[in-house]
Amino acid sequence: MSASGIKEVMESNYGQIVECLSVEAHRTLEGAKGILSKEELDLIVSKKTNVEKVSVLLNKLMTKDDETCKKFFETLIIISPNNIFPMCLENLLMTAGDEVWLPQELRESNSNDTAHSDVELIATGNSQTGGKRKAAQVANTKSTNVKRVKKGKFCKAREVKSSSIAPSTNALNSDSQGAYNLSFQAGEQYLNLPEISDFAEDYKSLMIKNVSEKYEANLAKEGQMKQVIIDQTFRSVTMKDGNVAKLKERIDASRDDVLSSPGLEENQDTVANLAEFLNKKHVSNCRVHILLGKAGTGKTKLMHKVCYEWAQGTLSQFQYVFLFEFRQLNLITNSIDLKSMLFDLFLQPERNSHAVFRFIIGNPEKILILFDGFDEFVGKAFVHTSAVSSDPMTPLSVGELFSSLYNGKLLPGCTILITSRPKDVLSLPLDVVSQVGEVSGFNESKIEEYARRFFKDSKQNHRAICHLRANRKILNMCYIPATCWIVFLCLERLLTPCTVEPKLPHTMTQFYIKMLTVFLSKGTRCKQTSDSTETRLLNKHRENIHGICNLAMKGLQASKSVFYLRDLLSEKITNFASSYGFLTTFEVKTIDQYQENGHAFVHLTLQEFLAALHQMIDSTISDQILKSRFYLKSKWTSKNDMKNEFTDAVHIFLSGLASKGCKQFLSTLANKSEKWVQRKQRAILQNLRKLATTNLTGPKIIELCHCVYETQDCDLAWEVAAQLKSKFELRNFRLTPADVTVLTFVINSGASCICLDIGGCAMDLECVTILGTCKNIEVLVFKSRKYEDRFAGTLSEIIPKVGSLKKLILTSCSISVKGITHLSSALKACHHLEEINLQDNELGDAGIAALVDVLPEMESMRKIEFGNNNFTVDGILGIANTINTCSNILDIHVSDGGNVAQVRFFRSSTAKPINRSLSPSMKCEASQETLLRKLSLVTCRLAAQHVQALGGILQRCPLLGCLDLSGNELKDHGLRRLVDILPDFPISKQINLSNNGISEDGVLCLAALLKKCPRMVEVKVSLKYDQTVLLTFSEQSKDTEVRDELNTQPMEFRLSSTGDSKIKPVLLKKLSLTHCCFQLKHLEELGCTLENCSDLAELDLSNNSLGDAGVEKFVELLPKLHVSRLINISNNFISLTGVLCLAGCLNSVRNITEVELSLGKSGKGLIKFRGKCRLQRNKEFQESSLSFETQCGKQDISVPKIIRLEDCDMDVETMGNLCLILEQCSGLTELELSNNALSAEVITELLNHLSNFRDLKILNITDNIISPDAILLLANSLNICENVLKVEVRASGRASVRLKKNVYRLGGNGKKPEPPPSRVLSLKECNLCKRSVESLFKILKHSKNLTELDLSCNLLGDEGLQCLQDSLPKLQVLKVINVSNNRISPAGVLCLVESLHTCSNVTEIEVSLAPPGRSLIKFARKCEKKVCSVKECKFKERDLFKFFSIIERCTHLMELNLACNMMGDEGLRNLVEVVTKLKHLKELNLQRNGISLAAMESLLVSLQDFPKALTVRFEEWWIDGENAADLVQCACSHLNVADIGVKNRTVSITLVDSSWRLADYNSTRTDPGAQHPSLQSISLYQCGIEAPQFLRLAPLIKQCPQLLELHLFQNKIGNKGAEILAEILPVFRRLEKVSLESIGINSHGMVILATCLRKCRSIEDINLSQNELGEEGATELGKILPVLEQLKKINFSGISTAAGLAGTNRLAMGLSNCTRLEEINLDSLVLSDSGAQLLADGMRRMACLKKLNLRSNSIGYKGAEHLARGLNGCPAIVEIDLYGNSIEDVGAMKLVDVLPVMKHLKILNLTQNNITATSGERLAQALKQCPSVEEIHLSRNKISDQTAKKLSEALPKLPNLKILNLHSTELTADGGESLAQSLVLCPSVEVISLPENSIGNKGVMELAMALQKMTSLKKLDLQLTRFDDSVAEELAAGLVYCPSIEEVILSWNDISDEGAVRLAEALPRMQCLKKLDLEGNKITTVGAEKLAASLLQCSFVEVIRFAKRMLTYCSLPVNAGCGRTKYPRTGNRVFRNWIPD
Repeated sequence: MSASGIKEVMESNYGQIVECLSVEAHRTLEGAKGILSKEELDLIVSKKTNVEKVSVLLNKLMTKDDETCKKFFETLIIISPNNIFPMCLENLLMTAGDEVWLPQELRESNSNDTAHSDVELIATGNSQTGGKRKAAQVANTKSTNVKRVKKGKFCKAREVKSSSIAPSTNALNSDSQGAYNLSFQAGEQYLNLPEISDFAEDYKSLMIKNVSEKYEANLAKEGQMKQVIIDQTFRSVTMKDGNVAKLKERIDASRDDVLSSPGLEENQDTVANLAEFLNKKHVSNCRVHILLGKAGTGKTKLMHKVCYEWAQGTLSQFQYVFLFEFRQLNLITNSIDLKSMLFDLFLQPERNSHAVFRFIIGNPEKILILFDGFDEFVGKAFVHTSAVSSDPMTPLSVGELFSSLYNGKLLPGCTILITSRPKDVLSLPLDVVSQVGEVSGFNESKIEEYARRFFKDSKQNHRAICHLRANRKILNMCYIPATCWIVFLCLERLLTPCTVEPKLPHTMTQFYIKMLTVFLSKGTRCKQTSDSTETRLLNKHRENIHGICNLAMKGLQASKSVFYLRDLLSEKITNFASSYGFLTTFEVKTIDQYQENGHAFVHLTLQEFLAALHQMIDSTISDQILKSRFYLKSKWTSKNDMKNEFTDAVHIFLSGLASKGCKQFLSTLANKSEKWVQRKQRAILQNLRKLATTNLTGPKIIELCHCVYETQDCDLAWEVAAQLKSKFELRNFRLTPADVTVLTFVINSGASCICLDIGGCAMDLECVTILGTCKNIEVLVFKSRKYEDRFAGTLSEIIPKVGSLKKLILTSCSISVKGITHLSSALKACHHLEEINLQDNELGDAGIAALVDVLPEMESMRKIEFGNNNFTVDGILGIANTINTCSNILDIHVSDGGNVAQVRFFRSSTAKPINRSLSPSMKCEASQETLLRKLSLVTCRLAAQHVQALGGILQRCPLLGCLDLSGNELKDHGLRRLVDILPDFPISKQINLSNNGISEDGVLCLAALLKKCPRMVEVKVSLKYDQTVLLTFSEQSKDTEVRDELNTQPMEFRLSSTGDSKIKPVLLKKLSLTHCCFQLKHLEELGCTLENCSDLAELDLSNNSLGDAGVEKFVELLPKLHVSRLINISNNFISLTGVLCLAGCLNSVRNITEVELSLGKSGKGLIKFRGKCRLQRNKEFQESSLSFETQCGKQDISVPKIIRLEDCDMDVETMGNLCLILEQCSGLTELELSNNALSAEVITELLNHLSNFRDLKILNITDNIISPDAILLLANSLNICENVLKVEVRASGRASVRLKKNVYRLGGNGKKPEPPPSRVLSLKECNLCKRSVESLFKILKHSKNLTELDLSCNLLGDEGLQCLQDSLPKLQVLKVINVSNNRISPAGVLCLVESLHTCSNVTEIEVSLAPPGRSLIKFARKCEKKVCSVKECKFKERDLFKFFSIIERCTHLMELNLACNMMGDEGLRNLVEVVTKLKHLKELNLQRNGISLAAMESLLVSLQDFPKALTVRFEEWWIDGENAADLVQCACSHLNVADIGVKNRTVSITLVDSSWRLADYNSTRTDPGAQHPSLQSISLYQCGIEAPQFLRLAPLIKQCPQLLELHLFQNKIGNKGAEILAEILPVFRRLEKVSLESIGINSHGMVILATCLRKCRSIEDINLSQNELGEEGATELGKILPVLEQLKKINFSGISTAAGLAGTNRLAMGLSNCTRLEEINLDSLVLSDSGAQLLADGMRRMACLKKLNLRSNSIGYKGAEHLARGLNGCPAIVEIDLYGNSIEDVGAMKLVDVLPVMKHLKILNLTQNNITATSGERLAQALKQCPSVEEIHLSRNKISDQTAKKLSEALPKLPNLKILNLHSTELTADGGESLAQSLVLCPSVEVISLPENSIGNKGVMELAMALQKMTSLKKLDLQLTRFDDSVAEELAAGLVYCPSIEEVILSWNDISDEGAVRLAEALPRMQCLKKLDLEGNKITTVGAEKLAASLLQCSFVEVIRFAKRMLTYCSLPVNAGCGRTKYPRTGNRVFRNWIPD
């Protein structure tokens, strides 16, 4: 019967509803907002009480329709946290209007009474209960049968057990005691009331029945189709028990693999059944489980199995299990709520769905919801962004419902299980996932078991299994259950009894092609599928096949694998696909209970195959479209890719269809020719080749290999393997046997070996077995914690089979003793293996022992690493002992307690490998040495108790070079044990004992080793922080000479005792004991230890605690110590007392050369010694010149000594004591006081003692505040001490006093007479003002022989200059006074200029007020010539008149320079009046004065009667082109002009004296035909003159018949100008020089010039360089040259020649007839051998030839032979330049034969001529006979050391040699040594260039010693000569002896900060140095700062370059804006860019 309507229930229960809703009035009003209008809500809210509000709400609700009312109550009941209504009332409200179940009697009795209510609720009037639920009373009658009645839109079923509805309300009211009351109960107690529990249990029973029936029906159907039955144990679930948050990192979206290998921190995977998987406890609110699996692994069937197992009682923890397939949910387009989703889409309750839903909402932890096939969900891309809701009654989309359940918003606490393919799960937010499982596919055993069940015939089963084992690719397909079923279906057809030997497929594509024909043959009688049968079937079903392929393609393009009726193309195709087994059909239930049929391909790979087939046979898809669609799967896909994505196997099937075997198949299906098919196949293959060249990730490499394998194209596989040679790197994804199979196929197809790197890739052992068939693996890498011993065992079986394997890496593979035992046995057979890496495993001591035991048998092994393998100290010692048991071990390194362990080997036990760091020329010698072995046991917990065992190992170890025991725990006790046995160790290089807990007591026993162990050369100890203890041994034997490059030990170079010319290296010893806390008590013991220690080079005791007492004791011990180089006692807490004590040792110890002390932050304390004599000797030198020692004999000649004191604040008394000590020191040459805060009194005390320092040369005071009084005191030192030569003071804190050199008396002879010394006073940047200079000049009046006075950069001003002018006559300055940059004005300039008149000995005044303000006064004893240069002073008119009046009185003025004063025309007119009175004036410079052309012409007119020859210079911006021509024209109009020169915008006009008027000429030529008597030279250089301007000048030039020189440099007059020249040149009968360089003429113009030059018989010099010659021009010039009988110089350099061989030959022939030639310059003319022969024939007659330049003329050895014969007739030759030819040894030999004839030869340039030592030696010998040679250039020839040795014999015979250039000539140390020995005897040499020669330390050392004699040297180039800091000190010292050195190039060597410091110390002494190049060295900021500090004393240095940056001085005004303190400032100079890169 029908229940009462909702409004009837509301009316009948109105009061009770009002009372219940009043309690939740606020929630009630919220629920009504979506139903009532705003006005209605406002009315309700206006009521005061809740009862009133609810009453009005119900009244308004009664006006709405029934559906709205019911919806309101349903929502209110669901969302309310408390139970608002009593249970009976709630049921009435929820079931109002629905069909109900009633007893049969009630239905009959009430059939006619429709108005009677079925159920009536009676309220118990209890006013005390308030908002509590009222009881509902229902009469209970007898049980009756039940009949279901249907009504309404939805089918609802209800069951009433043992109860019925009361027949009338009165009965219920009357029997209130019999009725039971339902009191209010909250939470679970209420939800578990019998009524709801019964409904819930009924629904569960219904669900169990429904699930069981459906599952059993499907099970029977699968059995008939022989599919995999889910009850069979073929499938397992693997739990991934790891960090689920890292799931994204572990899933590879480019492949359909499930998971990659878990991380190192994760646990191993465990196999579990479904119950275990779902029963795992989790703490998360929403328990979400993800089950992953490939397509076809049975995930969907497994979900049905879950339901079935729940129905069988397995998953008893769940009350309900709901299963939803996404293919079903995809059909839901409308919004639904949770209740509709659960009941309408899965199973509808038969009765009271509301109660069941309430149970579900209240018990979510008992609910399991299964979502199957998330990869098929159309909304998967939007799960992250979908809206979520916690309201179960809110209608949502399917995606929003899923997101709300997934994120725990709906049914929080329920269990959700989702299945998906791995790559699609990345669309889910994985942070809420509890655990992940994997549905595993088949393995081989399960495949065999399934085959036994599938094939009933045992023979057929056996043949199928054999075929699968033989064809691994097909076997791999069977790992997927769905494809396994398809494979077996096909094999069942193919392996019929009538088939003897079936053609079974070998690739996946071939198999699917075969499967297609097998499916098509269903229903046919023929059991065989022959080729003809297949073709017939394909033709028959072509149309349908096209249709099903098109469907598959569209599905993939839309990411759709499920098809419905609207998706299918036609009913015909649907029937075809279904009947032949391509599609499966299933029913899908929709929300409106409509059943719809869905279709899907039997497996996704079939759909992919058909989609690929569609692209190959569809004529609408072109080759280009096919190419664009073909790509490998990427790990990262964009959102756009989702719309048009290819799935996993489409590209593989496309590749397979591109194979040759598929051509006929595709041709048949496409109904096209095979050529048409071939074009498409070619497009695919081209794509594969192109992909192989790109940068592919690991998954893409595998995909590419799959594609290549499918083609079965060996040529393609070879190409791909070649491209992927170095790219086989596979990381963090699962590798299957199929992957490894295809990978092996590609690798084996390649021609070369590869590196296969597999890291973190999960794989089966079967994959390792497959790798054993790979023959081209050179390096094999595995890294994964999951591999373990079983993996190692399998690997040990295959590595002996891989014959190409050279390197095996097994890191972090969890291999233990068991695994390494298998591997070790296998390694014995791996004779090809060279390197093994077993780091980070679990080998332990036993495993390491097993490994090292087999090392002697591994002959090819080069390196093995096995660190971090849990071994102990005993294990470490066992490893160390291997160096004795295995003879081919090179070194063993173990550190960090065994975490790092490595053993390296020789290639064989007898090999002596070459040191590859040597230059090629050294390898021969180095190869004779045996490479030493090394043992490193660092931080290995070795203690004293292990020393004995270690000693036993070391004593038996041969050829041990280095031993490293640092970081252990030996302490003093262990150290003493080690020292006792140390002399027995055969160690030849170094022992490292750092960080072993050694104390200062243990240090002293180490010092004794220098005596105990003769081979010990250095002991270095530091106990600061990280302790350093290094013991270094000698590498050489006593009787063996060691090359410097092969020896890094400190050595002294000494003369051989036999007196030969070689320098013998003597090894010196070093002792460094720093930070050892040494005090006075330790010194005596140390002194006793070192007393008899010979050859101690350096002693370092810095950073100890000696103090003054210790220093005093140390000075007492100093004479007993045989230290030859350096003692370092820095930072020892000394005071001034200790400083004075150390200063005294300069006198007490003879061989001390330098003491450097600092009491400041650096705490420096250095004592340097003069070692043994290092001067180079050779026999010739001994014969020709006495050495230093020979000259001095046995006299007591003091060694030059230096003392440097820094930060020693001294008072007068201390300075006095210091001076008294230093006065006793003979040989003290330099005293430097830096940052000592010296007061004026202290400086006075110092200067008073200055004359007592007999040998002092330099006194330097730096970083000291120098007061004005101190400046005057220092200036007065010129008067105090007559030996003072130069005083230089800077107020910035720097002062220098240089004294006269001391000359030793030799053999009792007296001093040679000396001229009076020149004395210099420089007070630059001292802030001197007028008052200061007055005092200064009073001092200087008494100074004798003062040569220079520098007062620049002060504050003199005009007043100071006036004072200077007044004092000038009293000053005895001999040369110059510099007052530049002193803030003077034009008035001050006038003072300076006036001194020309007032002071008779002033010869020149030079003033410029422009920055930097140069102002000089120059003097001469005999002032015959006066010069005034006043530039850029910008005089005003008044000052200009004063200046002119002063100049007018200087009658003897010869030069007047007024450049850049902007006088203008008016000033020039005033100047003319003055100039005409200066009768001795010879030069007038008026450049840049703003003078016009008219003013210039006026000046020339005024100077017509000037009595002397005068040169006038102009420079103005307008002088160019037309204006330049006007100016020349103007000058030519004056008859007294003798020379006109225009260069750029500068004009020089020379006027003759007035004698020109003796001729009868007018003052100005007006007759255009008149002759010009004076003009002899016209020079126009790059002044913009072109043909039109030259044409205008031609008539004037033509009127100069006396013209001697005509120069038109770089003016583009072109061929037109050549024609003009042809007209005017014949006029000049006396013309001698014509220079037409770069005037833009071509071959035609050259012909014109040649024609006119024929008439210039007097011509002597022709320059036609930088023009175009051409064949015609060359020919014509060749004809006219013999006519020019006076020709002496010819210059055809840089001519662009297109003349060819014939033209140059004619030119050469013409030159050969010019017998008076003196210079021939044919640079780059390309004469070649034939031209050289013609020229040489004429050279025999050129007796006057002096210069021959044939650079880059392509002359070979034949041409050189001819030239040699020609040069034989040129005895006057001075220069021969054959640079850049190829004369080779043959040609050089011919030149050598004629060299003795060339007695005047000065320059010989044979650079880059392919000359070797063969001719180089003879050339060097021949040079002995050319005593005039000044330059030798042999660069870029392979002349090597042999030539250098011969050249060293010749150099002493060349007294005039200035330049020696041997750039890149393959010299080594021997050659450098020989050259250096001979260069000592070349005092005139100015340039030595030896770059890019490997002369090394030894050669540079020799050269450094030779520099001491090269007083004329200006440039030294040692770029890339391979020397380092060990010779930097000697090189710097040698450069100091070169007073003229200007440029030093030391770039691209190994100089570091130490060498930079040595150079910085020497820089101030190189007074002429301008450039120092240190680029490409190892200098850091520390070295750069040292150089920068040194440069503050070197204003003469212009550039220091290093690290591609420049250290340079830039001239800036004093007040220039340079606010950055980063730059050191020196007056007006700023030091920039001094910090290196």
